[in-house]
Amino acid sequence: MLILSEMHQDVLLLTFNHPKPQNPFNAAMQRELTTLLIEADKNESVKAVILYGGKNRSFSAGGDFKEIMEELNSKEIIATYLNNIVDFYIQLLSFSKPLVAAIDHYAIGVGFQVALCTDYRIGTSNTRYLMPELKNGVACTLGGLMTEYILGRFAMQEICYECKTLTVEQSLQYKLLNTIASSEDIIELALEKATYFGNFPQIAFRGTKQANNKRFIAALNSVREDTANVHCDVILNQEHKKYMESILGKNQ
Repeated sequence: MLILSEMHQDVLLLTFNHPKPQNPFNAAMQRELTTLLIEADKNESVKAVILYGGKNRSFSAGGDFKEIMEELNSKEIIATYLNNIVDFYIQLLSFSKPLVAAIDHYAIGVGFQVALCTDYRIGTSNTRYLMPELKNGVACTLGGLMTEYILGRFAMQEICYECKTLTVEQSLQYKLLNTIASSEDIIELALEKATYFGNFPQIAFRGTKQANNKRFIAALNSVREDTANVHCDVILNQEHKKYMESILGKNQ
């Protein structure tokens, strides 16, 4: 199982369980998380959900580079891959109940963007957000859209164009983290916050969340075609290849 599921009274804790401690989000992990969230949304005994990378592990250090290098070899496959990622983010945003992220260590690329889809984010002194796509020869259309939608254009330019790791202080300033805890206490605090939000009157909370996220979803849908086109140009021209090979070599 790529995601572990555990109930804590009426809060569902979903822990990413990729064999690699960096928790790269491959297609299988995206599908598994999507299925679990759909089931949790229908389950009346679940009032809130926590996403967690696991003890001494990153929340997620991005997409699965091996999957990208080996499988994305035609315009059709690339377009399908990118549309599936957009659908994945939309499913996260469509989850009607409180969604809390417990983020220790790295949240990079896709991991960063998954965190942007949650309702409340708890970090630690080790938490590091990073959107490094452009310096690695990878398009950043989705990261750019999502950070600009949430944080504004100038913050997007700083995060996506400079490709620098954000400090905890910067993450708190941008509200990428709402609060911090120790690595030992992060789940305890996440459970406390998830329980707090989960006890709100349900109709008001879910209706408000769905109305607010509807605009975010529309923004994501608006860049589907551009996202597929620019990624096709990058991947088919292999502009990203040497950077990906370097990263894969370091991870072996």
